Amino acid sequence: MKALSPICPSPARIAAVLALLSSMTVVAEDPLLRLPPETQRDMGSGYEKKHEANLRLLSDPTSNVKALGFDIKTDLNHDGVIDATAGGWREYTPPGMVMAVGETTPIRLRIFSHFPYYPGSAVARLEVCGINRDNPTGEFASLDEEIKNTGHVIIWADAGKTHKLLDSADPKMRVVEWTIRPGYIVPSHTGVPGMVYLEAVGASGKYAGDVRVMSTIAPLPAGPGEKAFHFQVAADHILYTILKK
Repeated sequence: MKALSPICPSPARIAAVLALLSSMTVVAEDPLLRLPPETQRDMGSGYEKKHEANLRLLSDPTSNVKALGFDIKTDLNHDGVIDATAGGWREYTPPGMVMAVGETTPIRLRIFSHFPYYPGSAVARLEVCGINRDNPTGEFASLDEEIKNTGHVIIWADAGKTHKLLDSADPKMRVVEWTIRPGYIVPSHTGVPGMVYLEAVGASGKYAGDVRVMSTIAPLPAGPGEKAFHFQVAADHILYTILKK
């Protein structure tokens, strides 16, 4: 197997991140918030191939057909508003969303269709994982090592924190899925909540941006009486840095 070469950040990326960090007067002095190494997990590289079996993908890797999208956004600049200007490159460039242990922030979820009516079946997936910035792939040697060395977050289905969806420290609660059947893509049809709430529980490890929340949407095999519909897998993600109080 060919060895992966290190990922070198571009001068533009370095300048942008340094500008972002220098503007964060509250947390900019924290040594955690230095420019960290970039990894494949920062950009979701290779995600479709790696998860082909458990996502049950039918899409053609060379296809450019985009049927569905799964967008996630958060209040990245802490101004109390989630809008189109709240994300962009800052979502997936370390440190991403900076929070302190004990804080909770909303994440807006949105399934959208490039067609008024989606004729096939699909799976929408929300996942939380850690990033190993000492490895160009972003992966750890084991899940136990990942949990021990990265920030701990919990994602709740409600602001009152009564229904837990995801827990980065629980191996059984790192992925949640919603099955979408043929129909018009509206919230009541997809079953995907419009808002979830991320709670910062444990501080990040050695590097900034070591927690990733990622959404994907992919086609499923046709159900009874359905026709298989292939499309390109779509993904979105946000990085998080959790600071000690």
